[in-house]
Amino acid sequence: MRTLRRRERILLALVALAAVLLAVQRLRNPAETPAARARAEPLPPLVPRIDLARLTTERPETAAGKRDLFRFGAAPAGDDLAELAPVEAHHPVPLPTPAIDTAYVPPAPSLPPLNLKYLGSVENRAGVKVAVLMTDRREVLTGQTGEMVANRYRIARIGLESVDLEDVGSGQSRRIPLRGN
Repeated sequence: MRTLRRRERILLALVALAAVLLAVQRLRNPAETPAARARAEPLPPLVPRIDLARLTTERPETAAGKRDLFRFGAAPAGDDLAELAPVEAHHPVPLPTPAIDTAYVPPAPSLPPLNLKYLGSVENRAGVKVAVLMTDRREVLTGQTGEMVANRYRIARIGLESVDLEDVGSGQSRRIPLRGN
């Protein structure tokens, strides 16, 4: 804990003195405190008085809830709403019915963008080709024909200038060409 400098001690003493003077003034004249002023002034009525005698009187009949919201037109002027005839909706021109095309075939879902690049292939003495691919995160993936790559694609064919990948989820295949740096 650090010690206070002389200037800080003086400021602290002045603040303490001001607090003591304010407390003494409030104790000498308690009528000036906010709590005393609030007790002296009458409160306005926040809640109107409840007349319990109103509970025994009959309530007047209202038209609330008797109007059919699905009928068009203005509200009737009379009290008797039961005599109203239903409003007929008519169209002067018949509405066209949409033709349904039964030969419509929805398009095949498009594949999400492929985030792999084909860097090339390596072949050993036994003739086994290994494809070298790179993700957008710069991860290098390798695999032979028939193996899974990126938990999503199966390598279908490895060529000199391209590799064919089959999306395991949809069964669609893509060809990724060899690209230079």
